[in-house]
Amino acid sequence: MNAKQLAGNRDFWAGIILISCLALLLFLVHLRKEFLAPQAQFELFAIFNKVDGITEGSVVRLSGTPVGQVSQMELDPYYRIKMTLSFPKPIALPDDTAAIIETNGLVGNKHIELVPGGNDKMLENGETIVYTQDVLLLDELLSRFLEWMRLKKGIVGTEPIKGEN
Repeated sequence: MNAKQLAGNRDFWAGIILISCLALLLFLVHLRKEFLAPQAQFELFAIFNKVDGITEGSVVRLSGTPVGQVSQMELDPYYRIKMTLSFPKPIALPDDTAAIIETNGLVGNKHIELVPGGNDKMLENGETIVYTQDVLLLDELLSRFLEWMRLKKGIVGTEPIKGEN
């Protein structure tokens, strides 16, 4: 074998080794993504009439501890909001769990608080939380309080407040 043939053979094998190394590197990167990718999320649904202050990404809490987030919100045919609550891992909640929209403090951020019930049957992935409580707005609270005060004789008269009919 002459020097020219030997050099051509070396270049050929160097190219084969380089391509093999690149293919192996791509395969390892793909495997790493598969192992590091989050597993399928656990999702539950909840339907509310009013969700003022809740957006996609809002926190879902259980006993005050963040356990998930609101991943999607859509309007259903009856003009209610159907929320998708996503959790990074399965969570054991009785099927009579309630989902309540709460506020941090008097005017803080709103979040979904899960209040577990007492049933033995647990919610499965993709099921809907049946018991929900809508957001309670400050002006609604004030209006209810004033109405309650009106009903109490002698505390606030029965005349309508200015601007009311």
